[in-house]
Amino acid sequence: MTDIEKEIEKLKFHISLIGETIDHTSNPIAALVISMNWNAKDLDSAHDIFEKYDRQLESNEEVNWHQFEHELREKFNIGYQTVKSIVLAFYRNHQWTEVCKRYAQAYECMEFHEITRPKD
Repeated sequence: MTDIEKEIEKLKFHISLIGETIDHTSNPIAALVISMNWNAKDLDSAHDIFEKYDRQLESNEEVNWHQFEHELREKFNIGYQTVKSIVLAFYRNHQWTEVCKRYAQAYECMEFHEITRPKD
């Protein structure tokens, strides 16, 4: 391994440690981007998917939440648990909240209680 490769590996490790210190409730998008190892284009792609379904909701179209999940899973090569993390990050960041609420209602689980059962 070259010195540059060793330095890159060390930087990746340092960034992952920094990412672990970011409070996911106060800085949900930063925590998401670091944990997913996303770049700006990846974040834009996630926004595009959420925007697509937000437009469907605004147009009073019936939304296929299975398709929403499938698009995220396919785009980012992730599983269902990671989809939940993405939805929670956007919700906590007050972005695409209606999409997040409706998806959480469609797939009720304990992780989504902060969305489906908000504290007043």
